[in-house]
Amino acid sequence: MRTVQGPTDHVVVVGAGLAGLCAALHLLGAGRRVTVVEREEVPGGRAGRLDLTTDSGTFRVDTGPTVLTMPDLLDEAFHAVGDSLAARLDLVRLDPAYRTTFADGSTIDVHADADAMEAEVRKVCGPEAAEGYRDLRGWLTDLYRTEIDTFIGANLDSPFSLVGPDLLRLAKLGGFGRLGPRIDRYLPDERLRRIFSFQALYAGVSPAQALGAYGVIAYMDTIAGVYFPRGGMRAVGDALAAAVVEAGGEVLTGREV
Repeated sequence: MRTVQGPTDHVVVVGAGLAGLCAALHLLGAGRRVTVVEREEVPGGRAGRLDLTTDSGTFRVDTGPTVLTMPDLLDEAFHAVGDSLAARLDLVRLDPAYRTTFADGSTIDVHADADAMEAEVRKVCGPEAAEGYRDLRGWLTDLYRTEIDTFIGANLDSPFSLVGPDLLRLAKLGGFGRLGPRIDRYLPDERLRRIFSFQALYAGVSPAQALGAYGVIAYMDTIAGVYFPRGGMRAVGDALAAAVVEAGGEVLTGREV
């Protein structure tokens, strides 16, 4: 982070992706005049869209993310201008969040609910795995609580901003060890190990090499839950952009910067 010298009454946000639009809402809530500039003709950024017209009709396809996690972050952005997620989007909580299928033909449904997931693990993988799942769930939850405000949701002005009680707590939780071996301690079944560690690939790191702190991503979908916005992920960008405009901001599409 750096402090911008001079007037900041008018802020230009480059890109109408989800991050840019959320930033615009927070800036509008702080009393700034905001202009969002987007080179594409529609908002959404990496939450892209494709309309395919065939003899059977038009099919609307999400070309980026297809589901949503951590919707509270969107709600915070809407609330910055006196709006709300519930008023803008119709979210469906998915249960199961998804179904995993393995080379041997077996399947494991992933539930965010602890009891439902424990029952699934017990049925498919046995009682030892079910007990390990409960312990793993506790570890992932502790990771999330340690990281979310201090490291994920904070402005870090320098490396010294990281120093504090939560850094020590994260170290004690194994956040600076390797994710794969940590998951292996809890789960005897290779299928479960994959379910709770593959999320490191979202960041382009193999679970064997990723830090244990990356386990927080597994928390986001296997515990916090997975949602689908009716209308597809394009609905999220459209809703955010509409909120920006209605709050007094500008969203200029088809504009190169």
